[in-house]
Amino acid sequence: MSDNPPDRPSVAAPLPPPAPPAPPIADRPPRRPGKRALTAAVAAAILLVGGGTTWWALADDDPMDHVEVSGGKLVESENSLLDDGEECDDSDGYAYNDCDSDTAYEFIYKITNEGGEPANYAVIVNGFDKDGEFIGQTYVSATHLVPGKSDADTGDFDEYSELEDGRSLSDIASVEIAHVERISLAG
Repeated sequence: MSDNPPDRPSVAAPLPPPAPPAPPIADRPPRRPGKRALTAAVAAAILLVGGGTTWWALADDDPMDHVEVSGGKLVESENSLLDDGEECDDSDGYAYNDCDSDTAYEFIYKITNEGGEPANYAVIVNGFDKDGEFIGQTYVSATHLVPGKSDADTGDFDEYSELEDGRSLSDIASVEIAHVERISLAG
């Protein structure tokens, strides 16, 4: 007997299928010279619009900075419903006492349009007592204010202002701006 193993047929690994034939090289259509310029122009426009939008969103143009309030004092005046020279007569049948004086807490406000187009402004002003406790609020406004121009006037808390329970106009010691709404107008 021999020490050699019996002859076995050798098994080769299967061969991969042949590669498909390469497609023929086609001629590419000629490039249009304006296409690259158009793509660059569109990309630049997108960057400019995006940058402008970012600048607008991050711009520090708070309408609260357009309004100032100052002063403030309790004012009593005679009833302004009387005509010149008319005497106070409370004998009529109306419930309103035309002899009463008007009492108000008056303050000065100034609204300046710091924007680039005409705008309307609506402002809420809060009144506080000497301890900083909220008492009530009133409203002031300016309409069709052109850029760079100001509107200054007297605002007030009067007998028609809603005040916190049990509070009176004489309790108001200071005023502060609570909210400013700026509405841009078309030219």
